[in-house]
Amino acid sequence: MKAEKGITLMSLMIYVISMVLVIGIISTITSFYYTNVMSLADEGENIAEITKFNMYFLQEVKNFNNQVKHQTETSITFSTDNTFTFQDNAIYLNNIRICEGVKACSFKVEDKNSKKIIKVLLTIGENMEYTKTTEYVMSKI
Repeated sequence: MKAEKGITLMSLMIYVISMVLVIGIISTITSFYYTNVMSLADEGENIAEITKFNMYFLQEVKNFNNQVKHQTETSITFSTDNTFTFQDNAIYLNNIRICEGVKACSFKVEDKNSKKIIKVLLTIGENMEYTKTTEYVMSKI
């Protein structure tokens, strides 16, 4: 008998099936990669908004002889007459928008060990929500 040295139907089917599997695995890995890159970009944007708020709020909290004058769930006023207000999915300092894309914000003032502590809960983000509770200790009087 003569030996057949060409491509058989069985080897062609194995080749096609293996290529389809390899392409499927590569496309799955690529889609996970791009999904994670997009969520990382959203998370970085959210953290940048929190940092903007944190910069202004820390400056106000660390003012010497500054006290909380009035506080509600969505706003806080200091003795320097600066007011932080949450409305329209943004945080305002006196009437200037300092942070946007905010879904929820609440202010709470507590006394611990003769220190005033302000707790701020922020939820920021559209696609990838980022929630953070920060405690700010008022400078001593």
